Amino acid sequence: MNIGEAVTSGDLIEVELTLDSKNDYTYILIEDMKPAGFETVDAKSGYNGNALGAYVEYRDNRVAFFVRTLGEGKHSVSYRMRAETPGKVSALPTKMEAMYAPELKANSDEMKIECKDK
Repeated sequence: MNIGEAVTSGDLIEVELTLDSKNDYTYILIEDMKPAGFETVDAKSGYNGNALGAYVEYRDNRVAFFVRTLGEGKHSVSYRMRAETPGKVSALPTKMEAMYAPELKANSDEMKIECKDK
């Protein structure tokens, strides 16, 4: 799915979060809010072998990644979700913060998504 492209109810979507870290960090929380009408494919939280070695929690309204160490440079992590309910919705910004240094925060842009009926 590209920005501005509509999806159809039932479509499987790969969400990829790309991080650009200017320093080395420890204990980072990344929270990606799920758009209304979309559900994650995986439901079991835990370590799933992602590139960051992050613990993943699938919640009702978000997917949370708990990263023990994040090195300097570009990284990515992904998960899958399915479009279920037709309509125009917003994907709220992804939030990233250091769990033990609250002054370190980052966020992404908001994204508009249209889901069409089959």
